[in-house]
Amino acid sequence: MSITRVAVTGGAGRLGQTVVAILANHFEVTVIDKNFAESGGGQSIDVLDSASLARALIGQDAVVHLAAIDASINATDRTFFETNTVAAWNVLDTAFVAGIRRFVVCSSTGVYGFSHNNREWQPNYLPVDEAHPCRPATAYGMSKQVTEVIARNFSRRPNMAVTVLRPCFIAFPNLLPQMLAEHEARGHEEVTKVQTSAMDWIEPLPIARAWLDPQDAANCFHLALISEHKGYRVFNVCADDSFVSEPTLEYLADALGTLPEQVDERRFKVRPRASLFDNSRALTELGWRPKSTWPDIVKHHQCRIESGSR
Repeated sequence: MSITRVAVTGGAGRLGQTVVAILANHFEVTVIDKNFAESGGGQSIDVLDSASLARALIGQDAVVHLAAIDASINATDRTFFETNTVAAWNVLDTAFVAGIRRFVVCSSTGVYGFSHNNREWQPNYLPVDEAHPCRPATAYGMSKQVTEVIARNFSRRPNMAVTVLRPCFIAFPNLLPQMLAEHEARGHEEVTKVQTSAMDWIEPLPIARAWLDPQDAANCFHLALISEHKGYRVFNVCADDSFVSEPTLEYLADALGTLPEQVDERRFKVRPRASLFDNSRALTELGWRPKSTWPDIVKHHQCRIESGSR
């Protein structure tokens, strides 16, 4: 089906703005966000408001669903779960009634359960691919798992194409200082000193230390949208490497206390700092590959420091 008009829910958010900027180069984009100042190309609408949402979706060819309470927000467990799951249901159901059959839905690697709230989590194997069991330990992670269940069920309806993307921790510009501080620290004692310093810590860093550049994330949403397929698919979306300086297996052994019996040794030998999440399916089926690497980020940061000191 030819796509001309695309609605992006949550398009005024941190990730949403980057996704919209990419999609606007190819489609007529309508932003649907309760925090959006209504003007050309956008509508200030809460996706929980079915009537307003239905009017906004008239004439759209596809939906990219990003609207949700992000894990970084200070909200109650009930708010996370109710808001995110009802939003997913409302968007897919309302859009389906409007005749829309192509969707890209934002989930999260939080569905796997590797989080500050679940330090005893042990992966069945490394790297973690899309077939790995989901064992979310937070209300946010559970809300994303239920969002995926909703998306899968809608995909069973006639002529539906539903792609779910699981981005990991996205390195927005305001988060880079604390990520770089973590990278430069050596060992847990120094990491602790960094985290308790005077730096303004914006949100907890992921224990997995996996990351994703916002532009790479947006490019993946675009490729998922234009991919020719029917039914349901899910993809991990992350950088090829981690943002810690030590080898990934060493870091994980220290963080988890042990490693699973099944480890792709060759992967971590070829790329010692490889992400614990496997993103190869996105390359195979979407043609997506992250362009940014953590050394690129570190180098850019060092160049800025050097130029500023002159």
